Amino acid sequence: MASTNYATLNDAATVPLPFPQRSEERQPAVPKVGRIQLQKQLDSILKGIKSSVIKGTVESVFVSLSRLYDILRIVEINTSEGGPLPVTLAAFSLVHNESKYLIQFIEKDTPRVKSIKGTLRHALNGMSFILRHELKRVYSQDLAVLDKELKANQVRADVMRAHGLLSNCFQQTILILAQVFDPSVSGKLLFDDYRERLVQSNTLIKDLSSLVNLARRAGEQRDTEASDLLIRDLKAFRNGPLHYLMYKDWDEFEDITREVSSSHGSARHSFMLHCFATYLEALIMQVQMRAVLNERPPEPQEPKTTKKGRSRRC
Repeated sequence: MASTNYATLNDAATVPLPFPQRSEERQPAVPKVGRIQLQKQLDSILKGIKSSVIKGTVESVFVSLSRLYDILRIVEINTSEGGPLPVTLAAFSLVHNESKYLIQFIEKDTPRVKSIKGTLRHALNGMSFILRHELKRVYSQDLAVLDKELKANQVRADVMRAHGLLSNCFQQTILILAQVFDPSVSGKLLFDDYRERLVQSNTLIKDLSSLVNLARRAGEQRDTEASDLLIRDLKAFRNGPLHYLMYKDWDEFEDITREVSSSHGSARHSFMLHCFATYLEALIMQVQMRAVLNERPPEPQEPKTTKKGRSRRC
């Protein structure tokens, strides 16, 4: 049974990635460094599993999740290079279909493996719940509102938000399963961009907090020096750490900083500084909620059951 299921999941992995064949030399490649790093760690985990049945089942899940993660990296590259939207949407469609196959495998096939129980069973149930929740959130909300009539920057913001949610979901589910067999495994070891995103998030919190302090000082104490420093630091932030924010926040940040700069020296400046400080504090809270700042992934939750004992699906 385990080998049959594994073959079924591998069938999905043979589907070609959605890029136009006529411009093959210009197609973005899947980042190989990250894939090698992830595969090396997962191979080490699989090597330590003694039961061949459990090993085959876990390997099937790892293979599927790794491929899904790879496809999303392609979405990121295609979008950042200004690639055509249909390619991105085709990739998202492929992710959706293969994710549903994976959920079906976890929910219907793995329960037939009697040796899968305890912590592993709990982790698989939690992974299924998380996958269903995030797929519904992305495909019925974020991607559902995409429209050809939207401006390019808005489309890109929606695409990158969906990409971020799914990428984080697949990273966290891989980590949940890996830690069943090796609790010492961390996101830093599994994913090449994990440490970079951690550094970026910490940098954001530090720089945004500094801007808040300057804005409060300039607004409440009518400190001209602090106001001048704020305007200077805002320019530096917009040329650097701004890009660590989610893409959807860029335009809003630019709009409010323009208001702060244009009001400099006027009676309205104090009010704008108060609004800006409040806005920055909300941004800091968003950054602090990033999963990368928490080394330990969210605790898998068992799907709630009805009185009849059936699981309630999201």
